[in-house]
This record gives sequence, C-alpha cells and structure tokens, in this order.
Amino acid sequence: MRKKSGERCQAILDAAKTLFEKVGFEQATMAEIAATAGHSKATLYNYFSSKEQLFLELARRSADRHSEQLFSLLMPDCGSAPLDTLPDQVNQVLALLQPSDDLPATLQRFGEGVMSNFLSLKSLAARRMLIAAAATQPEAGRLFFENGPAKGMQFTAQFFAQAMNAGQLRHADPHVVAAHFRGLLESEVYESGLFNARRELKPKQVKATVERAVSAFIRAYAPTTTDLTDD
Repeated sequence: MRKKSGERCQAILDAAKTLFEKVGFEQATMAEIAATAGHSKATLYNYFSSKEQLFLELARRSADRHSEQLFSLLMPDCGSAPLDTLPDQVNQVLALLQPSDDLPATLQRFGEGVMSNFLSLKSLAARRMLIAAAATQPEAGRLFFENGPAKGMQFTAQFFAQAMNAGQLRHADPHVVAAHFRGLLESEVYESGLFNARRELKPKQVKATVERAVSAFIRAYAPTTTDLTDD
C-alpha cells in the first residue's frame, strides 16, 4: 500500500468494510468498493493491489482497535499509546494495583465496557465478516486473532495476576481466569448476537448482565484462607 492521503485511504477502507458486511468478502468486487468510496478503480489500486490486501489492512486495524479499547477499559487513567509500547505500560500500571482497590467495581466497569464495545450488534456483524473471510483468507483471521483478542486476553490475564498477588483473588492460572471472566460476560448474549437473533442491548440490560457475571466470578475466585495467609 502506498503512502497517500490518509482521508482517501480511510474512505476506501470504510467503503470496503460496508460492502464486506453487506454482501460478504467473496461477493464484493474492487469495482464496487471503488464506486462506494467515490473513487476510480485506478485510484483504489494505487492504495491496495488486491481485495485480499485491503481485507488484511481492515483486519489489522480492527485488531489494533480491539487491543487499545481493552487496554483503556482496564487502565482508564493511563491514556493512549502506540500499540508497540503497550506491554511496558501495562506492566507499569498493573504494578500499582493495591489490595484496597475495589475489584468488583473495577470488573463491573470493565465488563460494561467490553459488552458495549465488543458484544454490540455492530461489533458482532464485523466479527461475522471476519469469521466468514477467514475460511478462505486464514492469514486475515490469524492476524486479527493474534493482534486483537489474543493480545487483549494477555492484558486481562496480567490484570488478574496482579489482583491475585494483591490478595483480591485466589491463586490460579491467570490466563484461565481471564478466559472464565470473558466466558461469563459472553454467556448470556454472544450467540444470540452473533446470529443476529436479538436486539441491541439497553444500558440497563448491560449493567444487569455484567453484575451477574461479576457476582459469579467473585464467588468462584474469592481468595481462600491459604491465599490470604501466604500473602
């Protein structure tokens, strides 16, 4: 992809995303993408040599947003930073976690953010597009997973590891703990949303769903007497 006007490139990406979600990756054509973006095919090919390259760029940007949003939800006071510097920032901020912090309130805020950002019908529509395209474009699927959900789970696991060290949770594999918390958040709404079988969740529904997830999670991972004694 050549370095050109950022606005024009973004318009092309937006048009491609709209078409991929509407008709699917296989059915969308470069001519339709160019027309939707309001540019000629020649202009489109100046930016992207193929539909596959365009889709890979969409997957990369989607993954970047996924990681950045999860990081900001876990660390709301840390600000934003380039993705390649996030792991160092994560370690520095997580080290400040103290036993006096209100973990249920933190998880409630985090859970509501996750549900609003990643389990909305719009977000799940984009995920359906990625899942479908990954069958024929496995590189795009791998790119999104490794740089989006997988990296987000890494951040979340680090957060839970610090919570365990602070005596707020019983000791366990933090990656398993992160997976269990994600599963609780998704359990009531993910499949119905993925298959477009429900309406958009209202804020009260999001809040109540997350409260149930956090309650179950805290009961499952409450620190034991041994954990508190060890600390």
